[in-house]
Amino acid sequence: MEVKASEDNGCKVKKKLDFLTTEHLRENRSTSQKVRNIIGMGLFASANSILISFIIAYFNSAYLQGLLKLEASIAETIFSYSVAAGSVAFLGTVIIGGAFSDDYRSKYGARAPFILGGCLLAGIMLIVTPFFAGSSNDPELMKILFPICFFLIYAGLGLASSPYGALLSELFTKEQRGWVGIVLAGFTTLGSFLGLVLFKEITKILLGVAELFQMSLVLEVSFFIFPALVIAISGIFIFFLVEKANPPYPPIDSVITDIIQTPTYLLNFSGSDFGKMFFVQSFWGFAGETVSIYLIIHISKASSISLDEAPTALVILAVVSALMVIPAGFFIQKFGKVNTAIVGSIAYSLFCLLLGGMEIGGYSWALIIIAALGGLGAVFVESVRVSLPADLVPEGKEAQFMGLNKFGATWTQPLVALAGGFILSAFADWNYSATAVMFLVAGIASIIATILLFLITYEKMVRSEYQKFYKRYLQAKGFFEGKLDSLVDSIV
Repeated sequence: MEVKASEDNGCKVKKKLDFLTTEHLRENRSTSQKVRNIIGMGLFASANSILISFIIAYFNSAYLQGLLKLEASIAETIFSYSVAAGSVAFLGTVIIGGAFSDDYRSKYGARAPFILGGCLLAGIMLIVTPFFAGSSNDPELMKILFPICFFLIYAGLGLASSPYGALLSELFTKEQRGWVGIVLAGFTTLGSFLGLVLFKEITKILLGVAELFQMSLVLEVSFFIFPALVIAISGIFIFFLVEKANPPYPPIDSVITDIIQTPTYLLNFSGSDFGKMFFVQSFWGFAGETVSIYLIIHISKASSISLDEAPTALVILAVVSALMVIPAGFFIQKFGKVNTAIVGSIAYSLFCLLLGGMEIGGYSWALIIIAALGGLGAVFVESVRVSLPADLVPEGKEAQFMGLNKFGATWTQPLVALAGGFILSAFADWNYSATAVMFLVAGIASIIATILLFLITYEKMVRSEYQKFYKRYLQAKGFFEGKLDSLVDSIV
């Protein structure tokens, strides 16, 4: 298909493409297709939650310490290194995957092939991990092999994540994204709940069988099969369920140029509100990752709850989040996305501060109340964590800017993982105090995110500021290209 250039006030402007574009999708689609879009995206959200539940709740305790019989200090080191390696891979691939997805055009759309490919890569690597890393009898070698596997697993997730985020901006209007965000938050919560409950039963069965058959490699592999299948199947479902469309404009620059100029895009062409949201996501990310990675370890140290029973707190979080999904939807409709984010951020900061500031001891009711507060904050934050940035991203750069948004939410993961590993190792004899410090810092990070949210003038600006910058960029590019062409012609 040929893309022609036209002249607009002396500047070259490329005409829109002729095939199905995202502009048509927002206006012309049936209710059944809209439902399929939401279900496809929801399955991906659930799959990610199930994988996270597996890694956070059971990879360290049930697999490394339970099945492989590694010492706790070695297992925690492998766990921290693996999470850090995965975070580094994720940070790189969300930008690369977003840039390629924005510039890619095919009959299968711009997003679905990357989501499918990323999910298959993550699923395959999950099954390969116990063969490649878990079969080694050398704990020091495992400290290298497991991070390599997790690097590739998270590389697949990052490759799929940016195109997935772009779908929310492309397929739904600003008014619809609030409720869609709520639905996706519900799928995320459901995935966390199912992951925790199912894995708890699965690990009991595997540990029992492992004792009878002396931990055969087949049992170790079966421990990874469930999250691997869920991730792979979610990519397949998106590929076949979700509408396939291409961006409405042809790519302006090469993918390599887009990747190199990513910082420039963020600083000069993103709009001030998106820039503030980037930092909000960073502080949310720090708080959320601290809770996700170290909640179980912290609870087991700060209370009489054993390491095997500690996932109960995550179940409470998931249940409360599920119960608050519908009220959060009405709250968004009445008070807006920014106010919803503020309320959720405040609740989450209190959750972190309370959890870090008090030793729970044998008072299970205190844990339930604190976890319930965390669930309330989590669902409010999760409901707008994607839908609010989706309103601020520019058309034609949806995946790359949703990748930046995801980058903002996850770039602190290596810091949290490495800092946590250092603190747990250096202050091992401190028990409760070591992880308590991390949760107090997480609470402060959430408070800073709340303050930044007060500075976002979302309802006034939305995307207008970016669009002005982007239009000037196109005009300047067309102007200078035209001048250069004229100069070359005159010389020749």
